[in-house]
Amino acid sequence: MKRNNVVAILCVLLLLSVASAGCTVSLPLGGQSNPSTSSGTNKPSSTGVGSTHMLALEELDANSYAGAVSDVNVSIEPGTGYVFVATKPLTGSDFQETAQTAADVAASRAHVDLSRQDVKFVVHVPEKVDAVDGPSAGLPMAIAVYSAMTNKPTSKYVYGTGAINSDGTVSRVGGVYWKALAAAKSGAKVIIVPNGETVVSTTNPLATSSSGGVDLQSELKRSGYNVTVIGVKNIDEALPYYFS
Repeated sequence: MKRNNVVAILCVLLLLSVASAGCTVSLPLGGQSNPSTSSGTNKPSSTGVGSTHMLALEELDANSYAGAVSDVNVSIEPGTGYVFVATKPLTGSDFQETAQTAADVAASRAHVDLSRQDVKFVVHVPEKVDAVDGPSAGLPMAIAVYSAMTNKPTSKYVYGTGAINSDGTVSRVGGVYWKALAAAKSGAKVIIVPNGETVVSTTNPLATSSSGGVDLQSELKRSGYNVTVIGVKNIDEALPYYFS
């Protein structure tokens, strides 16, 4: 029997034995390995989920306000860079813009290529809240995205509020005292607020200036809540508290 025929028969027998064992064999063309396949660079991005607490300000009636606690949940899936938001009730345009900024900021910190991911926000709010809008949930939204992208769970005892900017800085928001009080009632041990808002107004929910305000942590402790209030300039200062 010719040498070439013997080699061909041996190859067929080898393939049949591998197939019978339930395996597959990849035969690279030209005797060279495929670097993109062997390195795994063509694999789809892994999925992830993240969640954290979101604080909101609820208008009860004329000149009467209260804080409200809800959860923002995020899932990351292979995709093409879309950011989806699902809430009940529906959100306004400011909230949707904040979701995009939060995703961008988190992706830069997690070193994730957002163009290959889809980010899906699902926000659960109390039934009494009839609208979800504004930028004040930007910080916790970015934290939830970072949690999903890194597969690191956030501390359930850390609550936060603050607008998020494209460079990761955190801007002041209104209603911090009412939001912090709601967080303390819900079991918060650490409350993250924008830098400069550890002193707040307890009479004007729309104020972002600390002029004439009170120390937030001391005020909460006088109300019987043992919490620590932390002011942050950017998301980088907040991350260690959420993931410690």
